[in-house]
Amino acid sequence: MKRHKFTKWNKEKISIYASAALVVCVCVVSGIYAGSQSPSKKQIIDIESGQDEGSAENITGEERGSVDEFADGGQEEETLPVTNNGQSNIPSDARLAMDKANAQSADDALAADLTGDAEVAETEIEAIDEEALSVPTMADNKSEEAVLHFNGEDGLSWPVIGNVIMDYSMDERIYFATLNEYKYYSAVAISAEEGAPVSAAAVGRVTKTGINEEIGQYVVMDLGDGYEATYGQLTELTVEQGDRVSKGQIIGYVAAPTKYYSIEGTNVYFKLEQNGTSVDPVGYFK
Repeated sequence: MKRHKFTKWNKEKISIYASAALVVCVCVVSGIYAGSQSPSKKQIIDIESGQDEGSAENITGEERGSVDEFADGGQEEETLPVTNNGQSNIPSDARLAMDKANAQSADDALAADLTGDAEVAETEIEAIDEEALSVPTMADNKSEEAVLHFNGEDGLSWPVIGNVIMDYSMDERIYFATLNEYKYYSAVAISAEEGAPVSAAAVGRVTKTGINEEIGQYVVMDLGDGYEATYGQLTELTVEQGDRVSKGQIIGYVAAPTKYYSIEGTNVYFKLEQNGTSVDPVGYFK
């Protein structure tokens, strides 16, 4: 009976020990297997370093070549690989190179634009200068206007339509009915109705206007080339000193005769001089 109890107890104890030993063995085996499969901290660091070096090698290869080509040749930028977080998988040195290349390209483009604008502006300024040189200035116009030419072949036009009642005579004296005397006469007296318009016999510039006892109100004009014309017995002048007058332009109207021509009647006094010496104007009338 005792042997039976002892034997049964021993079997139970042995079973417990065996179960415990089995659990321990399973745990030990599991720990060994897990240790062999999971990398150590050093291995994790090495793996990360290897990935970084691989990325650097990748960028020094194809991607770095793209960056160099873009910086040197200005070629179109290629699409660079990106990581899972959306950032370009490019080291800081490569990114700095790309930024420098982009900045240099922008500076070159801006410099080209500024150079082009400067050349265009310079061309426009030169064109404006040439145009300004080709356009006559006000001073030139005045200078041209100041130069007058009298062509004797073209002659003079009659200041009024009428008959010559007192002819030019510097070779011998002629009779003045109003004065009842003979005198030399350096002009011509052309009969005209009072109030009739008087026109310029040639192109000229008014050099003097005034009133004279003998010929009344008068106008003196420079015709150019030493010629000068004097119009007398006028009223209501339409020109003044300094005016440039065209041929046929009205310069005034026929006035009532002065006391020197009361018998001769209304007329226009016309005198032509060349270099200060009177000449017969009748030979120039056309």
